[in-house]
Amino acid sequence: MTQKKVYITGMGLISSLGNDVETVFRNLKENVSGVRSMPEWQKYKGLNTNLMAPAMNYDISCIPRKKRRSMSPMAEMGAIATLRAMKQAGLDEENPWKDINPQKSVMIMGSTTGSPGALESHFQKLFENEGPEGQTSTAFFKIMNHSVPANVALATGFQGPLLSTGSACSTSSQAMIQAWEMIQSELYDFAIVGGADEAFYTSAAIFDTVQAASTKYNDDPNSSPRPFDINRDGLVISEGAGVVIMESEESINKRNAKPIAEFSGGAYCCDGQHMSQPIPESMAYTMNWALNRAGVNHLDIEYINAHATATVLGDRQEAQAIATVFGKRPPVSSLKGHFGHSLAACGTIEAICSIEMMKADLMIANRNLVTIDPECESIFTLQHNKEGRFNTILSNNFAFGGMNTSFVLKNCE
Repeated sequence: MTQKKVYITGMGLISSLGNDVETVFRNLKENVSGVRSMPEWQKYKGLNTNLMAPAMNYDISCIPRKKRRSMSPMAEMGAIATLRAMKQAGLDEENPWKDINPQKSVMIMGSTTGSPGALESHFQKLFENEGPEGQTSTAFFKIMNHSVPANVALATGFQGPLLSTGSACSTSSQAMIQAWEMIQSELYDFAIVGGADEAFYTSAAIFDTVQAASTKYNDDPNSSPRPFDINRDGLVISEGAGVVIMESEESINKRNAKPIAEFSGGAYCCDGQHMSQPIPESMAYTMNWALNRAGVNHLDIEYINAHATATVLGDRQEAQAIATVFGKRPPVSSLKGHFGHSLAACGTIEAICSIEMMKADLMIANRNLVTIDPECESIFTLQHNKEGRFNTILSNNFAFGGMNTSFVLKNCE
């Protein structure tokens, strides 16, 4: 059966490198780091990392004050990114849904948890007051697990089906693959898709506790994280939102919209073997499955955007998996050295950046990759930006719980 084509028509993001696609890509080309030192974190007992990549300041005034009352920072970022993606997709700013059938539209979006800052405030009041006294009426709407998509729907007036993904670092990647599946199956022809997370010391503490956070570069933040480098020592948490509009060919033609890139297909698969340690065989299986579903083979892939968070084990295992499927042919890079790890948002943010790379005929190299780990030399890791035309890429994202995702994007220009 011939696959129906699914396209990306709009993109929006908030990140540590900027809050619009043009600024972010310029900073990527200039090898800018979004990582900062957080000396105020030193007061937290047992927290060894002081590094974070905070989102750049953003203007929330585009959302009415009444609708902002139930929003945490992650919901705010998700809403702004969505509005920008909708604008690029050519939706009317005054009445965006006039040409969209709500019964043929879906929103798939999520976060790792509810707002960690709001969660801390909620439970701190609960314990200190020995009950719910002092809680605000909007607190729950910031901490519920579908807070991001629910608030984005409120901000945009979306009235179609809503799904909330929640698979940590693969959240927005899984959301995009699910949207592709649903458009392929003709359940829907229009989708708002992505993820958002806010950085908070408790998020850093989770990775610190499992010895996955960078600690030895606390006084030299621009030197971490270091994907695939022999001196990497862990990830740096970040924050932000990434949102794309995905549509069927029929929807694009009906609206006279312009496709930016083709989402050719992807796969998500749980390895079911360990909660925190990645399994190379499962990663390779997921990549092969994604290639098959996208209707391409490994020789068609011209660039791989790796998950590679700069953990010692994770980067080695991903390199092994990539080598199993592709050998040492396609160039590989991770953007975590620039952005940090934006958790639920990273898959869509990295997809947006990969699309921009194809449009610009420029592969962005790994930041801070000085000396390649010998156990990662089985793949072609980029140490310098690479110019040249390329049109088909594969992007990976992997998460705790063995949640593996991989998808294929094609250039439309």
